Amino acid sequence: MSIITAAGKFRWSIDARAEAAFHPHLDGASKGATWSPPRTVLGSAVAAAVLLAGQGAFAAESAQIQTRAAETSQEEVALPAITVMGRMEPATTEGTGSYTTGQTAAATHLPLSLRETPQSVTVITHQRMDDQQLNFVQGVLENTTGVSSYQSDSDRTSFYSRGFLINNVQYDGIPTEVGNIINGSGIGSIDTAFYDRVEVVRGGSGLLTGTGNPSAAINLVRKRPTREFSAAVSLGEGSWDTYRGMGDISTPLSEDGSIRARMVGTYQDGHSYIDGYKPKRKAFYGIVEGDLTPDTTVSLGYDYQDITPKGSTWGGMPLWFSDGTQAQYARSANYAQDWSHWDNTLKTAFAGIEHRFDNGWNLRGIANQYRTQYGAELLGLIGRPDRTTGLGTFPNGAYPVALAFDGRSRQNSVDVMASGPIELLGRRHDLVVGATSSRRTASQDAAPFSLGFTPVNVYDLSPAYPRPDFDAMAWVPTRTRIKQSGVYSAARFSLAAPLKLIVGGRFSNVEIDDAAGGTSLHYKKNGKFTPYAGLVYDIDKTSSAYASYTGIFNPQTDYRDSKGNVLTPSNGKTGEIGVKGAYLDGRLNASVAWFRTQLDNAAQMVAGTFTPAGAQAYQGADGTKSRGIELDLQGELARDWNIYAGIAHFTAQDGAGVRLNSQLPRTTAQLFTTWRLLGGWSKLSLGGGVKWQSRFYQAPNTGTSSLGGEQNSYALGSLMAQYAFTQKTSLAVNLNNLFDKKYALQKGDFDTVTYGAPRNVMVTLNYRY
Repeated sequence: MSIITAAGKFRWSIDARAEAAFHPHLDGASKGATWSPPRTVLGSAVAAAVLLAGQGAFAAESAQIQTRAAETSQEEVALPAITVMGRMEPATTEGTGSYTTGQTAAATHLPLSLRETPQSVTVITHQRMDDQQLNFVQGVLENTTGVSSYQSDSDRTSFYSRGFLINNVQYDGIPTEVGNIINGSGIGSIDTAFYDRVEVVRGGSGLLTGTGNPSAAINLVRKRPTREFSAAVSLGEGSWDTYRGMGDISTPLSEDGSIRARMVGTYQDGHSYIDGYKPKRKAFYGIVEGDLTPDTTVSLGYDYQDITPKGSTWGGMPLWFSDGTQAQYARSANYAQDWSHWDNTLKTAFAGIEHRFDNGWNLRGIANQYRTQYGAELLGLIGRPDRTTGLGTFPNGAYPVALAFDGRSRQNSVDVMASGPIELLGRRHDLVVGATSSRRTASQDAAPFSLGFTPVNVYDLSPAYPRPDFDAMAWVPTRTRIKQSGVYSAARFSLAAPLKLIVGGRFSNVEIDDAAGGTSLHYKKNGKFTPYAGLVYDIDKTSSAYASYTGIFNPQTDYRDSKGNVLTPSNGKTGEIGVKGAYLDGRLNASVAWFRTQLDNAAQMVAGTFTPAGAQAYQGADGTKSRGIELDLQGELARDWNIYAGIAHFTAQDGAGVRLNSQLPRTTAQLFTTWRLLGGWSKLSLGGGVKWQSRFYQAPNTGTSSLGGEQNSYALGSLMAQYAFTQKTSLAVNLNNLFDKKYALQKGDFDTVTYGAPRNVMVTLNYRY
């Protein structure tokens, strides 16, 4: 039996013969169990180690200490050898069985518990991703409090928080530019098999990311190699002939485990509820980690994701008939042809070094190279068909429109950071200082729209539309180069025993060169200061109150005005107050937060206006405001009973008082829970959940909509069951959209409609060694 401590400092390995003496109700199938010492005399050495250990989660590392109980009596327990293994990793969630984490550094780079962090933070753990089969980042974000998705078509999804687009993505804390305005946020299709957890910090994140919107920052934290051999394999089969395989092997490369490696591979293929759409994904992740000394660790890794769907949709089906009534379609309706596709390849190479000093300070350096390559040939339908015939006579009717584009990007990033304790005025404080630099180059070539003049019958989706001769068209090039650098620092001062102050800031330099459609832009900003401040007061041993202020700015290179010029940067600031609680020795975290955000020079669509290259035109608007409340609950209610629940509500409007991003629901709520049964049914775990969101709409004659569209509020239910045949083998069944609710993912964008998936099931066989 292994017991993981809450402070994340030590691991206790205890012989099975003594297990009952320590915790008689534990068994081999327990998840995330914690341990309290028995009321016996353990011996001074063991007792001292217990006091130092605390409780929580970590990854075992270097030092080993062995001690043995020497005395026994009627009130004593004779103990076997106990091994205490050090180097704490209390943030790690893999293997804990938990729906929460011991700490996170996602907000400030200071390792803090959720209760000590003065911002709204949600951590989607490894266990929760497994339980809900959240195999891709899109599923993770759609099940996160305060995050809304906007799915325009089969392969383009953007994510929003607090009314603003999320464009801050980090890998192991390193900011990375992922995607652009054409392919949404670009992260929805990323496979989660590579990651220990996904951390979402809502609000401004300019301290660490430098640029972005005051929405949220997503941090994808990679799995690390383990000192002992472990392996996991899963095979899944689901609705629409969906097949998925995953293999995960971690192994020591040296006898003492000082050099170790891990490899993860996934493959998914099959069909979809959308006619003719065949998503296909394969991915690989490899990392080698070594200890140069007991206090110095280096790592080198690479990940690769290849996403090659066929029959990709572009937009949805025409929403309005020519007589002004709304059309209804089967959820499977799709006019995309066999030649339609939207391919994406993502590659990341990274290297890191970390040194741990005896005085508690850590020095870390990470270098990343992130490459993307994508190409698409897409086909959609626009117009207003005749209600009776499904066709129409020009200008009415539904007409095909095609588009092709190719692009690639490369981003090199370096981050160096030092953190540790300092002594001042008789108190211990914490400090982090760092510097970061990145250079991104991106190029894209797009063919002009190809419009067909033969109307399509929306009832039988005929006639077919042959592939246009894209190669013979005059492609429009876009070239972008972005250089960013910055220095940042944050300090956590202990003003009094219950009162902590976090202050910090970042000085950023940004330089942008952009050329598209015959226009060019050079933008440079040096010494842009981004502030951060947070105050945390411990009400008692379990609860705290906090207030924070964060700032951020965003170079808006994806948005152009009617002349083709890139918009100048936006500036955002967020004030937040809240109350947090950590219960059951930190195994359950709860929070409630109130926030207010203002964003100036925010990009807004100009209805019916386009750039010289034919893209949607935008303009900057001041006075955009968002305010709301968020409640979050994550962790364990009781032994083997995990829960995640959240409610978020916001209101947002532009400077003229018009509702901002009305295509997003203003209120979302979700609940998911699992429970491992007791006694003779202990091999069976059951779970279920529900997601609800309020209505959303596209207002007529705004943005990309002329007649608008509205989706009423709806709820989606889910169920899961898992049976453990042995400690190594289990079978899981996940059922989604339990009541087969028909709902729209978007309604009114370019006067089209796109539907969500009907009821579906996935069966997964898991083996872990």
